[in-house]
Amino acid sequence: MLDPKLTTFLTLVEEKTTVRCAEALHLSQPAVTQHIRALEAEYGVKLFAKEGRRLTLTEAGARFYRLARRLPAMEAQLRAALTEGQAAPLHFGVTRSIGEGLMPRLAPALLDALPARRLEMRLQNTRTLLEELDKGEIEFALIEGNASHRRYCCRPFYTARFSALGAAEGRWAGCRTLAALCSAPLLVRETGSGSREILESALSARGLAAEDFAACHVFESVPVLLELAAADRGVTFAYEVAAAPLLESGRLARLAEGDFSITRPFTFVTLPDSPLARQEQYLFEHIRDLCARL
Repeated sequence: MLDPKLTTFLTLVEEKTTVRCAEALHLSQPAVTQHIRALEAEYGVKLFAKEGRRLTLTEAGARFYRLARRLPAMEAQLRAALTEGQAAPLHFGVTRSIGEGLMPRLAPALLDALPARRLEMRLQNTRTLLEELDKGEIEFALIEGNASHRRYCCRPFYTARFSALGAAEGRWAGCRTLAALCSAPLLVRETGSGSREILESALSARGLAAEDFAACHVFESVPVLLELAAADRGVTFAYEVAAAPLLESGRLARLAEGDFSITRPFTFVTLPDSPLARQEQYLFEHIRDLCARL
């Protein structure tokens, strides 16, 4: 069980004031203060400085927080490790591009590889998945690109091609450059998604932005974006693995191939020093080997 003083510390960092921290934990304000002072005495450092009514972390407090915030997740992993082999649920998360592109082909093999586990998969954007990993709500995440190697253990398992896509016989099929595609409406994912960040970075490198397109329509669903593009309602930018059926059927085509083509790793992300390291390595190798056969 996590030390209550650490729970108070982590909550105070999030809430910024002892009043809100006390309300969140159903404690008195003096109890919150006592917990923090006890931690400071135990570790011999000042954790907070006061700025008006708000508390801010000191440099030592920030270092302490970076380590302490991992403890709830590690406790959850320890509980899972103790129940390993007892049909414990395996909670994991994937980005929408991976979930809607790779997982339909990976999921049957994962079920076969883990017959004693109950799988619980969630779809979220990259930012949310990393937050859930930090909180111990999931055991691993499959994301596009990389996360901070200082905070996470990142293992690439698949290399995916990220392309501009539109209707094969559509109005923008003849566009040869990214700038020319700006005459089309842009069909794009929400802010915080890995594919949105990749696109914005690529546009910025060419002096362009989403606002330069004829319009910008945001959908959180990859299949919806691809169907809209195939119906000639605009152009989208997506991983080809997610668009494979539409590309193979000839409804979608790559646009501006000579000017825009990016390859990015899909990454298996866990917390470092996990009690489930052996199981996580097995899962990573299994997923990597399955993807190699796609």
